[in-house]
Amino acid sequence: MRMHGLIAALALLGGREVAGIAAEPRQAVSRRSESVPTNRGTQASDKTEPRSGTPALTDQEKSTKDAIAIALRRGLPLVQQAAARYPDHRKCFSCHHQTLPMLTMVAAREAGLQIDQDLMKSQAEFTRKSFLNDIERLREGKGIGGRAMTVGYALWALSLAKADGDDTTAAMVEYLFKSQHENGYWAGQVNRPPMEESQAFCTVLAIMGIRKYAAPGQKEIADAAVAKAKTWLAKVQPSSHEDRAARLWGMHFLDAAKDDLDAARNVILSVQRDDGGWSQAESMESDAYATGQSLFVLHSTGTPIAAQTYARGVAFLLKTQLDDGSWHVKSRSKPVQVYFDNGDPHDKDQFISTPATCWALVALSQR
Repeated sequence: MRMHGLIAALALLGGREVAGIAAEPRQAVSRRSESVPTNRGTQASDKTEPRSGTPALTDQEKSTKDAIAIALRRGLPLVQQAAARYPDHRKCFSCHHQTLPMLTMVAAREAGLQIDQDLMKSQAEFTRKSFLNDIERLREGKGIGGRAMTVGYALWALSLAKADGDDTTAAMVEYLFKSQHENGYWAGQVNRPPMEESQAFCTVLAIMGIRKYAAPGQKEIADAAVAKAKTWLAKVQPSSHEDRAARLWGMHFLDAAKDDLDAARNVILSVQRDDGGWSQAESMESDAYATGQSLFVLHSTGTPIAAQTYARGVAFLLKTQLDDGSWHVKSRSKPVQVYFDNGDPHDKDQFISTPATCWALVALSQR
């Protein structure tokens, strides 16, 4: 059953306002769950006087804040458990069970929650080790499954963990140099929506990775590659919602002109649904993947969480979270690998529902 709005959230929390989330932990759901923090922290009272010059929260704002705390409290352990279990089944890096869970953990930590720091480190180590045997192929610009999409997501994962650059990251950057298309963009290997369909998203990931991990001797090539990508990104017409989100995010990252950023932002705002959410495609209903990603990008590029647009998106996410802490999104990609069960909710939809849950939690963590 779904959480029925803010009333149910308040009932679960008992009216407490939470920063570190002090609540009774749920029963462990996996062999790894004992290592997942229960997010205990200092409990703040609703009766605490606000600081001088700080307006007191309205009842509605308190209710929303409490409901968000409940949603984060439910969802974070699921995401951490999913990331922790993945290396038991696969030895290769994945964007859906490394990068996005790591993004969720960073966002949750910045929102005041406790996270599994050891898991964060182990995910970075797992990511780096996935490429150790591919250094020569990376330098040659070939032989990497998922191509630039995989490399871009992996560099983002390492960046989230604040990992230092080394020979491996330098080889990954070299791969991006050699796999950039003549027009300036990067692309993945297959079209598997939504995570592997957007050349714009792949391009933004590549730009971020190059900016972060280009070695001193790569700077001249890096600057030229980024400049070429910036020109392409400014002109490309989005063909999916992933494109829309990526284009705004990338243009902001590259310090585009305000008018251009506003135009890209308005494209996203114009397709928000009446229910407050966004959809992956015009023919689809709103879902947590597109909504969480949209809110993350909007906030990252300057939209305040107090904006009505953001509040409506948050309300959609709170309304659609399931009792187990997840959000269910149906897969629309054809499988290219043999299916395995990672133990996450939603069976064969788990490999899109886990990323969707990540995006939703990231959006709710914004402050």
